[in-house]
Parts: sequence; structure tokens; C-alpha cells
Amino acid sequence: MNLRAVNAFYELRPFPGYAPGDDATALLDRCRASPFLAALDRAVAPDARVLEVGCGTGQFSNFLALAGPRRRVTGLDYTRASLAAAEEFRARAGARNLLLARADLFAMPVPERAFDVVICRGVVHHTPDPDGATRQVCARVAPGGHLVLGFYEAVARLPHRARRALSGGGARPIRMLDKVLRRRDLTEDKKLTWIEDQYRHPLEHSLSFPHIVKVVRECGLQWVMSVPPAPPAGLFDPTPQPSRPGLELRRLEWAWRCLADEDAGLVCFVARRPG
Repeated sequence: MNLRAVNAFYELRPFPGYAPGDDATALLDRCRASPFLAALDRAVAPDARVLEVGCGTGQFSNFLALAGPRRRVTGLDYTRASLAAAEEFRARAGARNLLLARADLFAMPVPERAFDVVICRGVVHHTPDPDGATRQVCARVAPGGHLVLGFYEAVARLPHRARRALSGGGARPIRMLDKVLRRRDLTEDKKLTWIEDQYRHPLEHSLSFPHIVKVVRECGLQWVMSVPPAPPAGLFDPTPQPSRPGLELRRLEWAWRCLADEDAGLVCFVARRPG
């Protein structure tokens, strides 16, 4: 399975998409209601150079651009349909400080060590080479800059993988097993998009958090924190790196969250390049 198959998947159903009637105010309000995104916005400097790798339909990129008009935000994605949705919203919302471009993650047309903040959430685990993808993303972080890397964690994702196996891929059992699909604030189209992305994706890896920490460290970046939970202050405030037993306990806590249908096993590693 290669990137072409993943691209074809997202061309049919861009992720995550926008709700009908979404505008700048609606996006800002929705994102600021998220503890994670609120912490991210607080952490990103008003004039930061921001890169989102695998921006999809551009919610993060549009949010950070609209929330900080002096930021210089770049969003890269390979899927034309996703970029079209991101660009349509960008133009309508007036995010003039956001540049969107089509790019292969393994051949990005942006310089290395050039961005104060690099965000790549929900992407590297959908590539044939997650370690190589992680290294490509790390390479774009400037000295003194931060990385926000989100991925399906091997232990945290176990409850969701069990749900997927029990459902057999059928829409009806998926709807019975997945509490996300019982949320009243989701449109039917959003629910169908969730089913496709979470249960029928053509290429998915579950990655060990300790291994990803090792890969990022080999790229010259240092531990800042893991998420969840989202911090009450900024996302870039350093926290002590847990011991190996402490990290294993944290992985079990993430699995418990996934069992309750929170995050679906997606965790974030925040790291910093010294300088």
C-alpha cells in the first residue's frame, strides 16, 4: 500500500471537512473550545512561522492564521480535494496570512530548520514509512522551535482496534460500538467521514510512543510534554520526562481514554530544538 492509495482515499472523502455554514467566527469559537487547540494557540507566538504538514481540509492552519493575523502559516497536503476545501474556507474567512500548497511529505518544497512551529497531527501513521516521515517533519523545525507530532499510539489505540475488529467493518455495528457516532452535534456527513477515516482507512500504523521519542531525539529535538491531557497553560511549557515505568502507565491511561471514545488513541508528542 502506498501514498497513492491514501491520496485516493482522501480525494473521495476529505478529512475532517467543515460544517455547513462554517465561517471565521464559528471556526474560532469551536477551536478555542478545545483545550488542546486553545493551549496551542496560547503557545504559538503572534509572529511565528508555522508549518502544518498534512493539513487536510485546513482547520488547524486556518484557525492559527485567523487567531494570529501576524503569523505566517503554511499548510501542506497532497490531496487536491482537501486543499480545495481548505482554500475555499481560507478565502471566505479572509485568512490572508495562510499559504496552502500541494506537497508530498517526503519531498516538501520548504527549507529545513525554517519554522518556529511545525505541526503534524494524524499523518505519519498513514505513511508507508512512519519513521522516515517523522524525520522529515523534524527537519523543518528551526533552532529554538517546537514540534507538535500527533499519531496513533500502539497501546492507546488498542480499544479502538478491538472495536474495529468486533464491527467487522459494517456500518450498523460500528454505529452501535462507537460513542462518537451518537453525538448530536455531528452531521450525518461528518459521521460518515469518521467511519471511513477510523474504520476503513487503507493504510494505518500504530506507533510506540517510546520509539517515536527516540526517533525525535535522534533528530536533535528534546522532550517538552506529551498530550493528553492538554495543559492548562501553554503547550510549549517544559515538563519533566517520565521514567520508563511512568511512561508505560501513561500509555495505559491513554488506552482508558480510548475505551471511553476520547481521542481514539491519538496522542501528541511536543518537542523542542535547542537554539
